[in-house]
Amino acid sequence: MLILPPGHAQRAARPLHIGRRERWFLGSGVALLAILAVVLVISLTSRQRTSGHGCVDVSAATAIGGSELYRCGAAARALCTQPGRGGQEFVSFQRALADACRKAGLPVPFSGAR
Repeated sequence: MLILPPGHAQRAARPLHIGRRERWFLGSGVALLAILAVVLVISLTSRQRTSGHGCVDVSAATAIGGSELYRCGAAARALCTQPGRGGQEFVSFQRALADACRKAGLPVPFSGAR
């Protein structure tokens, strides 16, 4: 048999009192879980494009900025088969393009590739 202290029934019947500090902790915990859920959903649903299966993805950096080239199919074949143009400033781009074309399984005819 369990002996309960005097007044236990009255304390147990009273509604639970949640103070300001407890509400703040609960609110910040819920907000943190919501932010974590949003970050998780974004990270699982977004994906970065890659070279492969006939598609080419190349980032081109220049002195005034950069851009990303993404081509598939005939446009990718045309991009990979055109001869390398430009001087020394385009050598790194030509190498990156050649690597992306190889990953996509497309031929690389120009000599600036490597």
